[in-house]
Amino acid sequence: MNRSLSAVRLTALLTTLLASAALAAGPRSSLIGASFSEDAEIVTGSPELAEFAGALRQVATAAGGSCVKSEYVLWDSQDGLEDTFTRGLKSLGYTYTLLDSSDDEDGHFDVFRVSQGNTTLAGIWAESDGTVLLGWCTLKTAQAAEPARTAPATSAPVAGASAWPVFGTFKVGDRVQFYAPNGWHQGVVKQVGPQPGKSTGQDWAQEKKYLITRSDISWDEWQEWGNVAHLSRSPYWTGFFVGDWALGEMMAVNTSVSGSVETTEFSYAGASEGLRIKADGTYEWKEGGGQVTRGRWSAAPDGPGIVVKDAKGRVWTLRNQTNLTTEKIRKLESARLYPSDPSQMGKAATRPIRR
Repeated sequence: MNRSLSAVRLTALLTTLLASAALAAGPRSSLIGASFSEDAEIVTGSPELAEFAGALRQVATAAGGSCVKSEYVLWDSQDGLEDTFTRGLKSLGYTYTLLDSSDDEDGHFDVFRVSQGNTTLAGIWAESDGTVLLGWCTLKTAQAAEPARTAPATSAPVAGASAWPVFGTFKVGDRVQFYAPNGWHQGVVKQVGPQPGKSTGQDWAQEKKYLITRSDISWDEWQEWGNVAHLSRSPYWTGFFVGDWALGEMMAVNTSVSGSVETTEFSYAGASEGLRIKADGTYEWKEGGGQVTRGRWSAAPDGPGIVVKDAKGRVWTLRNQTNLTTEKIRKLESARLYPSDPSQMGKAATRPIRR
């Protein structure tokens, strides 16, 4: 669970949904057709919840959409409250799915999704120091947000695959992490660059990028959208990589000047290897000599990515490196295999855009 949640002091935090209308004597939920128990307190709009609201937006993204309308309710902690909450939802016809759960010195945190017909909600149940907060919101799903249209040729959808958070998911003030060659770093989004083709003046270089203030040093860095991720483990941390990747492609850049005209040419050497990541937890790696290595991949322990081994048993980690340049010019998603052995060179990975 996102550690930033525990940074919010949970002062008087709880709500629970009662299944029986006869017992539901408290304030009525603005999201579903039921009331809370009489000791519940709706605190939607409280400025103290700003950081928690950012965490809820991240949960909504992980659940497959974005928040439309949110609600926050508090109550004193009692044994069995969470069970009462989930039973109440189920009795109202909702399907409850637990997405993530954690227990540590800061408290207990559950991330969940509930659905009924065309209605989907995502939420966080956070309990600490004898109090609990329920924060949840109705979702606008990605399918509803994008009308059907003719799309360019893409690779076929793969069962178990998850999309990387689309650019614009993270807002100013959100805590995020981003990947650099020396590992993952945390920070706060300071500025969101323009969408492709929407830049004005000199901000074209910031298209589809986030300006992030690092937490470890006083420094702002522009980061490609494909390098930026949530702090909490989400399905796309591994699901994004499911599918077929071409490995080992190389690029050469040649710039020439004729009179006052400068010309830059890009040439590519074809991929010599292939890596197939399967949703069932297995992989197939066809290396340059035609040898195929099969095994089980594992989730990278430090952030988004998956870990595989080559024919010699050496460990490699696949990381997302999708960027606007590769998307626009070549219509490709890009990643990179990083070796655990520093004497080895990394391998570029690409595949057709499938979003």
